[in-house]
Amino acid sequence: MARVQVSDEVWNTFRASLGTTPVSVALGELVKREVGRRERRTASDAQGIRLAVQDAQAVAEELRAMIVRLDGRA
Repeated sequence: MARVQVSDEVWNTFRASLGTTPVSVALGELVKREVGRRERRTASDAQGIRLAVQDAQAVAEELRAMIVRLDGRA
């Protein structure tokens, strides 16, 4: 297992924010997001572009939901 290169404070905050979610699951999600980000930036064939657009739309929806939630707190 690789050592995550962040300060202990950042790591502890991350771990606390996971609640009961295992670190392995959370790190797996981060890896999926990074792969998706790379694929969105480098898609060149029709299938890759279609998948990249779908992924980008999912990210955009997540951001819209986050904005609504944060706006409600402001």
